[in-house]
Amino acid sequence: MKRLLSLLTLAILVIQSTTAGPKDKYTDPYKGYEESAFMDMDLEQNIITPAVASSEHQAISRYMKNIGQQLANKGYIVDIMRDDEVVVVTLPTDELFHPNDTLLSPAAPAKFGPIISILRDPEMFKLVYAVHTDNTGSSQYNMYLSHERNNSVYDWLLGQVSEDLIVIPYEMGDTDPIKPNDSRAGRAANRRVEFFLIPGPKMITLAHKKQLK
Repeated sequence: MKRLLSLLTLAILVIQSTTAGPKDKYTDPYKGYEESAFMDMDLEQNIITPAVASSEHQAISRYMKNIGQQLANKGYIVDIMRDDEVVVVTLPTDELFHPNDTLLSPAAPAKFGPIISILRDPEMFKLVYAVHTDNTGSSQYNMYLSHERNNSVYDWLLGQVSEDLIVIPYEMGDTDPIKPNDSRAGRAANRRVEFFLIPGPKMITLAHKKQLK
């Protein structure tokens, strides 16, 4: 009888180890990353990091498209990139700053509000954002303007979100226009802040566990 129980116990352990194997191999893609590592990356590197495994892609894509639709319904300029894994929200800086000013206007917090609401859980996203200008003035001045406006956005953000949220800022100046700077409309489009909502550790883990809703 004891021998039979021992054999049964051994068989159960073998089955458990076989079925649990793939789950045990899961590794958080954020493991080993410190915020300083993200700070050392350029904008494109940060947008593609961390990579999402194919097993988590569908759930994350569905979740992100839903987030993007919610923001689009509120009137935001929204794009989806990285195979539907990253939401990009573009805010015209004319809605955040007065011309050539570096302090946020009184209307700015309301513009940020819906984005901040999405970031309440600091483990769900990594936030990367980039401050752009048009090419009016010298490149040196535009980089200065971008730098000072970034400081205003960064300081305000840190007062609104958890300190555990990874926030990576970029000052782009006039180096990355999306429209020709030869018209008022083109220059207005280039004056912008782009927010990239990137899957965070909790989102990826929930997707792996089939619990992301």
